[in-house]
Amino acid sequence: MTGAATTTSEPAAPPTSVVIHDLDQARRVLASAARAERPVRLVSAPGAGAYLGPALFNEIVERARAAEPAARTTACLDCGEEPGTAMAALRHGIDAVTLSAAPDILAKVADAAQQAGARVVPPPANALDMAEAGAERRLDDWLRGDTDHD
Repeated sequence: MTGAATTTSEPAAPPTSVVIHDLDQARRVLASAARAERPVRLVSAPGAGAYLGPALFNEIVERARAAEPAARTTACLDCGEEPGTAMAALRHGIDAVTLSAAPDILAKVADAAQQAGARVVPPPANALDMAEAGAERRLDDWLRGDTDHD
């Protein structure tokens, strides 16, 4: 496995990342982000592109966005080592994908992403996983940038 690559520069302060596993979690995250007036990146679990699929992930994100239109959000599907899944994610309109692949494959997917108005990005260095114990309690603080406590 090779590392994921970033093909466009990230903003100086990228949105806070939160790993979501279902629609209820996505809605709760976006409601909290809207209250906090903070941008958030909804991130799939590692490799979720393979078992969740781009269509379902996109449906989750779009339904959550419809429920919380004031939330500023982007979404990223982790496609593991599957460039075909990454390409499908781009066709579904997902904002960003994470992909581990050889440099030539990454370049092709990055080109397709750019044409689609999306990006290939590395996995977040730090993300709150909504499946972890206590994540719900920590969410508001996390979105305000307090990522140091448990």
